[in-house]
Amino acid sequence: MVDKRYERISMHIIQVTPRFPPAIGGVEEHVYRISLELLKRGHNVTVITSNETDDETYPLQIENLQGIQVYRFPLFMPKVLREFWLMPDIPRIFRHLRGDVVHLHGYRCLSSCIAAYFARSKHVSTVLTPHGIYPPRSYSNALLKLTFDHTLGRFLLNFSDKIIALSEHNRQVLLRIGAPAKKVAIVPNGVDLEEYMTLQRSKKILDELGSDGPLLLYVGRIDWNKRLENVVESMPLILKEFPSAKFVIVGPDYAKYSNALLGLAKKLKVEHSLVITGKVSREKLREFYSAANVFLLPSSYEGFGLSMLEAMSSRIPVIASPSGGPGDILSHGVHAWLLRKSTPDEIFKSVYGVLTDLRLRETLVKNAFELVKRKYTWKMVVDELELIYKRVLREKAIRLGK
Repeated sequence: MVDKRYERISMHIIQVTPRFPPAIGGVEEHVYRISLELLKRGHNVTVITSNETDDETYPLQIENLQGIQVYRFPLFMPKVLREFWLMPDIPRIFRHLRGDVVHLHGYRCLSSCIAAYFARSKHVSTVLTPHGIYPPRSYSNALLKLTFDHTLGRFLLNFSDKIIALSEHNRQVLLRIGAPAKKVAIVPNGVDLEEYMTLQRSKKILDELGSDGPLLLYVGRIDWNKRLENVVESMPLILKEFPSAKFVIVGPDYAKYSNALLGLAKKLKVEHSLVITGKVSREKLREFYSAANVFLLPSSYEGFGLSMLEAMSSRIPVIASPSGGPGDILSHGVHAWLLRKSTPDEIFKSVYGVLTDLRLRETLVKNAFELVKRKYTWKMVVDELELIYKRVLREKAIRLGK
């Protein structure tokens, strides 16, 4: 008989994540939203994270954010090891912090490895959500990732009691790098539907941009795998059909790609049609969603695409590459227009087709919104997470003979 305390409603969940709001990004938003939902259900939530936000360090080391206890620590050698997120202070905090479940976010993160080790040493159940496992961007990067996968990566996967994939594609990637199949469960990303479904179409942003539209929107970090240069290269063709079109990029620039995009736009003589805002407030983000005519996600790889769910909730037609998560959850011509190839010509044809076919736009918007409403709210996500947390607690109790 399993001790009834493992069936209790209230749990203490310790989330370990590379970054946390006010830092902007998909993982950051994911951890923040599930933490808030867990709090609503009577659980205690602690977040251990770095003090890095976007191009700056966060001043507070310990704070209470809307009921979430947040510990922020500096990264070790951030300019050299930033991609691997090493926080040397994690052992110190784990010496006195007691939790029921440690939920790790990020696969190739040394913070996850350290936390997994200390959780195992204290017989605390561990859940891992790797999020996006990105392909290498160079030969040296490939060698580094391969070395990690065969050493610390195997350790992390084996030490985790449960591993959460965001999509079937994500699950297949995890199996290829050595995750035990019986440990892997699929729990997708979510969205706050009510935040976006009530947005009213607005021309405020277009007035600020001095344009009649259409507005082509991308939301997310600016990085090599997003293939935003292909959209810029498609703009000469798009502007021939829609002379007032604007391509607006909203989000932080992690690797200084903005200058390259602006340089490309200038070379193609379309610099007047490209707007890069950097990070914006939630209120400003909603204004961009309210004005957008098309949402673009031409990534070469996408773990899931949280901003894609926000666009679908805002009733904006989505044009996306099927690589990764989007290809798993979206059907071509039903929920979104999926690019056969993320090339400038294909992007132009897709944008032209969606903007000129009212029936297609209405179909994509209606079906995408219903899909989000049916399957991808944070409430549904946390319903699944609660079951997983309770299951790993029960299994741990059985192994320990309690």
